[in-house]
Amino acid sequence: MQLDLSAIWTLLLALATIELGKWFNRRLPWLERSNIPPAVSAGLVLSLLLAVLRAQGVLDVTLAAAPRDVLLLAFFASLGLAAHLGRLATAGRTALVVCVAVAATIALQNAAGVVVARTFGEPASLGLFMGSIAFLGGHGTAAAWSAAPQAAGVSGAFEIGIGSATLGLVFGGLVAGPVAALLMARSQASAGTPPTSTMLPTSPTLPPRDAPLSSDRWLPCLIWILLCLGLGALVNVQIRRVAGIDLPAFLTAMLMGVVLTNVADLLRRPLDTEVTDLIGTVALRIFLAIALLSLDWGALVDHLPMVLTATVVQILVVIALAVGLLYLLDGRDRDAAAAAGGYMGFALGAMPVGLAVMRRLNERFGDTPRALLGVTLAASLFTDTANALFLAAAFRWLQ
Repeated sequence: MQLDLSAIWTLLLALATIELGKWFNRRLPWLERSNIPPAVSAGLVLSLLLAVLRAQGVLDVTLAAAPRDVLLLAFFASLGLAAHLGRLATAGRTALVVCVAVAATIALQNAAGVVVARTFGEPASLGLFMGSIAFLGGHGTAAAWSAAPQAAGVSGAFEIGIGSATLGLVFGGLVAGPVAALLMARSQASAGTPPTSTMLPTSPTLPPRDAPLSSDRWLPCLIWILLCLGLGALVNVQIRRVAGIDLPAFLTAMLMGVVLTNVADLLRRPLDTEVTDLIGTVALRIFLAIALLSLDWGALVDHLPMVLTATVVQILVVIALAVGLLYLLDGRDRDAAAAAGGYMGFALGAMPVGLAVMRRLNERFGDTPRALLGVTLAASLFTDTANALFLAAAFRWLQ
């Protein structure tokens, strides 16, 4: 039986998947501790069930693609709008060191992914989906690049990217915590004195605002996000016409967000990024549910040895950079150990994993405000933009 879902039913199924995932996470505490999003926990189970039904000839469900595409663009536009690049200077040494570590991570993760792909006799471009696309970027980035024109001829890119991102999400929390705890214990033993408090820089004073759920705040933010999508499409057309380069739509939407929010900051009229972040989060959660429900398990299982090998290699790469680069350059103190833990969490999994690792370290060893600020700002303001620009160049080089 063939069942083609309309856009409305696709969205309804995605929302139901998220609610089911919330129930899974409540019943299985390790999912919550590992910061597995509900859309991922339930999406994987339901996609496996749909794959079994399809293989048995019982039911073949096809989801509408239009909602997923728009949600993805909205999410990346919100990332761009949150990239207040001027704030990186306020985070001091840690933010700079994390940016250096992120740049090294992008290069080494993709080099490792390409080597693994070549070793298994696959195209080099497929290795990028076992590199920074999946691990540093995550599910949203994996799905975005798999649909980009640059990946049109890369077979299994979506399934390998999503599978790698899921493994990275799980291992990010499992690996980052113990390694960072060892670094933290070593830092305390060598210091011998309690840490000094670090004052966090204050944000610019903003005028009083309504509650985040107020429509008076949502409407302008929706305008900004849609403006990013519209301007991004126009820029894409012009770049294609002038330079013959076909950039992914999500990349230009994100870059337009970066331009708009930083111009607004220069004019001292900052945008309401609290609400744009909320819109982006909602878009990402629904998008992830649709993407996971569309997962082709057959293609993923065929490449499982390669994906597992790449995951092990990426874990070793991230640990080496955390200990040998970030921890050493940031001073080998408690804040450096916490920053290394947060970095490992988001470099393998996602930013919530990194924040959760640092939160657990703070509960056990004491507060590390410099690390929290530096990792949060550097990861949120630098990582996605740098990763997208590097990948655009990498695809052109490998083709």
